Amino acid sequence: MHWERTGIVAILGVVLSLACGCWQGGLTASKGAMASRSFLPQLPVELAVESVVLACPAKDREEYDSLWQSVRPVGAPESITLWSENGLRLGVLRSPLPARLQQWLEDQSGHLSGSLQTFHQRQEAFLTTTPLIERCRLRLSTDLAAPAVEKEWEQIVGGIWLQPRLHKRAVLLLCEPRLQYEERHSWIRPAPDASRFLRSEEPLFERFPTLQMEVELTSEDYLILGTWSGAETNLGALLFGSGASPAPISPEVATPSGLRLLLLRVQAPQLALNQDLPEIPPPYLRR
Repeated sequence: MHWERTGIVAILGVVLSLACGCWQGGLTASKGAMASRSFLPQLPVELAVESVVLACPAKDREEYDSLWQSVRPVGAPESITLWSENGLRLGVLRSPLPARLQQWLEDQSGHLSGSLQTFHQRQEAFLTTTPLIERCRLRLSTDLAAPAVEKEWEQIVGGIWLQPRLHKRAVLLLCEPRLQYEERHSWIRPAPDASRFLRSEEPLFERFPTLQMEVELTSEDYLILGTWSGAETNLGALLFGSGASPAPISPEVATPSGLRLLLLRVQAPQLALNQDLPEIPPPYLRR
């Protein structure tokens, strides 16, 4: 009888030790393994685009032009030519930035606007580069095989439309110049829970799909967009000419007294941002 009790106690001890070991193993599992078993939703990676619009004084027009000699061109040759036909420029700079551009960044008085656009929920954004323009007429070229045409708009705001997406250890940024109408369009759409219909208002855009450009950026890259210093009566003069003002511009866009630059940088955890890079100075609006 004594030996039977001893055997039962030994068996119970082995079972308990195995159970404790399994429980302890569950507690000491790696964080990755525990996360994979978690029922909580995993938050998506947050992608952001930091931007600032700089005003360059009229006296710095030569330095504005010389800045583009340091820029690496991006895009297909046909797209670059089409942008040039419309008075537009874009390219990529890497750190360290040219000295004059760094001075413009440090001069807070030259910052027309700045923002940090996050893409946790949204998929696209529109960055304005002009105030409201009452009326303008431009020469527009959307096809290298066709002549430029004159078009007229009223009550518009100019800017650059963006749509970023992660690609390996970089970000592919799709950008397109657009004009946003002051008038908004109303839509009737079902609510997310399909219990009722909701009225929503969305801006109307004049799109230029043939001017879309896709650029690959890393954390060390700065995308710079601007115009030619002698650009007149075209899209580049409208978007990046500081002469554009809220006052009516009729019948056409005048030669700008100054010039603008749009500077962009992407942020994402995968890109391992280098802390030694010069920052676009705050304050900016987080949207």
